[in-house]
Amino acid sequence: MNTPRMLLAALPLLVGVAQAQQPPESEWRQANRQVAEFPRGHADVLKWEQARQTALPPVAGKPATLVLNSLAEGVQLAWQAHPELAKPLAQLGRDDVALLASGQWQALSASKLRRIEDAAELIEVAHGTRKTLLAAMAVEQALPYQRQALQAAEAAAELGARMAQTGNWSKLQDAREQLLKVTALQQWQRSQYAADQSRAAVLKALQQWTRRVAQTIRLPQGLPALPAAILSEQAFQDRLERMAATLPASEQTMMRANAELAYSAYRTAYALAGSSQQDTLKLRQFIYDETVLRYNGMLLNTWDLLAESRVLAEARVAAIGAVRDFWLAEADLQLLLLGQVPESFVTLAAGGGDSPAAAGH
Repeated sequence: MNTPRMLLAALPLLVGVAQAQQPPESEWRQANRQVAEFPRGHADVLKWEQARQTALPPVAGKPATLVLNSLAEGVQLAWQAHPELAKPLAQLGRDDVALLASGQWQALSASKLRRIEDAAELIEVAHGTRKTLLAAMAVEQALPYQRQALQAAEAAAELGARMAQTGNWSKLQDAREQLLKVTALQQWQRSQYAADQSRAAVLKALQQWTRRVAQTIRLPQGLPALPAAILSEQAFQDRLERMAATLPASEQTMMRANAELAYSAYRTAYALAGSSQQDTLKLRQFIYDETVLRYNGMLLNTWDLLAESRVLAEARVAAIGAVRDFWLAEADLQLLLLGQVPESFVTLAAGGGDSPAAAGH
């Protein structure tokens, strides 16, 4: 079910459901006449009023947009920003370069890479760019759902304010809805900044500083889907042993310890992301659908519907964060199985809620 469409379709009925008996005051009738002029009720009134206050003329002379169609394309562009990597790229060969750019590092030979001068830098650039892009893509993918959460909070606050003005709600009830709106707005502002921050991080990784405005980059649409299965414990141990055999004895113990931690993060992140999509989101969607049915049957009130719409949007944001965390953990594990150690491991925050912009670093 499309959350915003269902919500907006229900909004013209909100006043009647929330308050069975309308007051006789002229202010209430005037407010309802204003709402009736808009096909989607209070939400359209709010948007119309905001548009009148904030509409700005289009900006002329915007820089051309840098379009990235895939993660591999971003990695290759980052390599191009480092002329000194041309030699190791040539030594690696076209097929292995394609595998490294696309994140298929398990198909690469760790022993071959160790024989190529500057291969470590080649892998480091690929790893850092991939994580930065994944974090930025997650931010972009989550923005529409964060906007939905804000719209639900705005609709509840708008309706509550109008009811309070006509004496049908207490100041306490109105204050609660206004606080939810303020909180949602603050989160939206943080999300917009995180988007700017993540775009800037991508431009920095690609050394595209001539493109002065972060919004001039278009990222790949959506994170990769979760794989059907992950690297098994036995396959991990086999690859770890093959990699460790290419290292000096003094490095093997530390590498094994780091690899075990990376595999634990990888396996846990996969379980959390799968649960977020298969369990949490499905249950949230069911609760929302049932709330809509009961709302239409006048068994639940307006704020139940708006609250569930907001919570569902927030659950979708958390699910995106969980998928992002898996791919960040996957990149760290692949790096370790090529004989290198990442600067830090991903933090598996509750709900995938750690800073998306920071997650790529």
